[in-house]
Amino acid sequence: MAGNTDKAMREYLDALFEEQQVDTAEFDHEPVAKLLSQASAPVVETPPSEPAAIPEPLAAKTPAEEAPVEPTETDEALAPTEPVEQTIEQDSAVDDIEAAGTPPEDPMAEYQRDDFQALFFTVAGLTLAVPLKSLGQIHNLGKLNTLFGRPKWFKGVMTERGEQIQVVDTARWVMPEKLTEQRESEIEYQYVITLNDSSWGLACEDLVTSTPLQPQQVQWRKPGPNRRPWLAGVVREKMCALLDVPELITLLNNGLGHTKDVE
Repeated sequence: MAGNTDKAMREYLDALFEEQQVDTAEFDHEPVAKLLSQASAPVVETPPSEPAAIPEPLAAKTPAEEAPVEPTETDEALAPTEPVEQTIEQDSAVDDIEAAGTPPEDPMAEYQRDDFQALFFTVAGLTLAVPLKSLGQIHNLGKLNTLFGRPKWFKGVMTERGEQIQVVDTARWVMPEKLTEQRESEIEYQYVITLNDSSWGLACEDLVTSTPLQPQQVQWRKPGPNRRPWLAGVVREKMCALLDVPELITLLNNGLGHTKDVE
């Protein structure tokens, strides 16, 4: 029976990680670089041209006979411009381009470079891992106050040392499509693992171990948008999923489930 369960979990992890991911188009930096070079070029001030000589009138006219003087091309050329506003708009465009060209670093990037400690725990037969640096506290599961109008994966609020922890039904959140009525009835949550400094906590059945992981032991997700941003990667030799805690917290704060639509 255990062999069948292990096989099912391995197939589930493979399905999670081999999902089609959205390919992002390569960004062409040449037009942006050209704009930046143009924007950063020094502005050369050209001296105003001398006004053309205006011939003297042949005969003086009385004020009543004087016709209205129309502006000449020279006068229009000498009209004041608005270089200040153009400079401000240009600087703003440069700032926007620079901001767009420097995306924030992936919070999981440090774990892809160096060894890190991870906590392993189980939920409905599935082993999950989370970096210790991303953990808050571990508590025994206590009394829960249920709230109406919350998603099915929201178990309730647990008060611990004056703090309120929003407890997540981890099995229902991570793999709702695999959670049959029989399997759900067999789940016995014992602990709550809080995430970083947030108010969220994951309910789990057993705390397996805490052990160091090397980056090469993890099959990391591909960069770019994907339907399961909470899945940082898979540790195949331990047959477990590694959680991306910052992404997980973002999804929970937005009341979202384990998958999201990507453009």
